[in-house]
Amino acid sequence: MALSRKIKGITHYAYESEPEFRTAHPKEKLIKNWKEAKEGQWCIADDNKIVQILKKDTMKGNNIKENYVRTVIGMAIVRSSGTLRGSITDGIYRFVKRKGYDSRLHGKMTKQKKIFSKYIAMGLDPESAYIKAYPKTTNSEDARHKSKLLLKSKTVREQVDKEIEELMSEVGITKRYLLESTKNVVDKDDAKDNDKLRAIETLMKISGMLSTDKKSESIALIQEFTGFSKEKLQAFEQGILPSKKKELTNGQ
Repeated sequence: MALSRKIKGITHYAYESEPEFRTAHPKEKLIKNWKEAKEGQWCIADDNKIVQILKKDTMKGNNIKENYVRTVIGMAIVRSSGTLRGSITDGIYRFVKRKGYDSRLHGKMTKQKKIFSKYIAMGLDPESAYIKAYPKTTNSEDARHKSKLLLKSKTVREQVDKEIEELMSEVGITKRYLLESTKNVVDKDDAKDNDKLRAIETLMKISGMLSTDKKSESIALIQEFTGFSKEKLQAFEQGILPSKKKELTNGQ
């Protein structure tokens, strides 16, 4: 039975055998050696699966140029020792061997990951942050997809949160400051306070105070400074912010 995966709205296939492939593509040219196949052509992988070359390009790094192909079962280096085999992958933008993929997604924090996290916290786009953290990377497409993979890592996301918190603390924006500022705004009767309160809410979200992981800590601090009722706290967490102090205190 053919394997399939949708990529950017288009379904791509990998066939288990040549007879299966011929059922769907009776007249399509089939390249016996996948290393000789051109972009767009169908070929036979090392485990006899039939796949299409989705992209064939050159990757540069460490003063070495490597030709590679991308298929629905992953990427492979086009050289004598290169192999193309496997099933539909959880990410087509990685090489068939899982070591590098697993290291980025599930591996421990490294110096490069910390640098990447700091640049992300500073507002740099993921691709540029990756290239700065891994300066030997010269292929922008490779950097783009590997940076997306890093951002899926729980370890990296937590590090980004820490870096953001440190950056905000350096300019005096602490959790206590945000909550005190929130209370000061709420205590005013000016109708424009709602706009200011929403701006502070944005800062709190950026700092991670309103995230699910830090909900208990956030609730305790908000109660300390405001004395909000349970219902008002729940509304606050959901982003339903009243526009006037009156609405916060009358319990309705």
